[in-house]
Amino acid sequence: MEDQHKELLYFTGKTCNVCKVLKPKLLAAVEEEFPHVAIRVVDVEEEIEFTGQSMVFTLPVVIIKVEGKEMYRFARSFSVYEILDKLKRLSV
Repeated sequence: MEDQHKELLYFTGKTCNVCKVLKPKLLAAVEEEFPHVAIRVVDVEEEIEFTGQSMVFTLPVVIIKVEGKEMYRFARSFSVYEILDKLKRLSV
C-alpha cells in the first residue's frame, strides 16, 4: 500500500476553535511521519459545495482517502495519535 496515493482532508472553519488548536499539531505530525501523504485543508465556508459532497456537517473533520476512496473519517473528538495510527496501518 506504500505506493498508493494517500490523501488527508482536514475540514476546518474560521469559527472552529478546536480546529485552530488541532490543525498545526496534526499537520506537522503527518508531514513529519508520512511525507508521502497529500494534505488538503478545506475551509468549509469557502468550499461549500465540496463540503456538502463530502457529507461534512460538523467540525473538525478529517478524512483519509486511498486512491480517492474514503478509508477513515474522524469527526469532532479525536486525537492526533488516532490519525497517525490509521495512517500507519495503511502504510503496512
